[in-house]
Amino acid sequence: MTMYVFSTAGEAVGFVYESFIYDLDGVPLGRILGSRVHRLDGSYVGEWVNDMVVDKAAPYRRAISPVFPPPRKNPVGRGVWRRAVLEHGKYPDAFGWLYDQPMALAAE
Repeated sequence: MTMYVFSTAGEAVGFVYESFIYDLDGVPLGRILGSRVHRLDGSYVGEWVNDMVVDKAAPYRRAISPVFPPPRKNPVGRGVWRRAVLEHGKYPDAFGWLYDQPMALAAE
């Protein structure tokens, strides 16, 4: 059974295999370590909350060591929409940051 990653609006946008996050086409984008989500280059992206990647204030927004990308996976179905998680509506969706350049980290 596929464990989907959802947007804050409730749309399936990716999936998780082991600790890695892939887009729906099977392209590896990042990984989950505890509650933190990082790109494969090690840059911090956001927090893992209720099957979503969100921009939630975290005390440690540090980069980690980069990892080699795992192999691509077969694309998965689009899944179904789920009802948006209302209590997390205050946190912006950060899944798209897995595609973008590393975000600037706050001074630590």
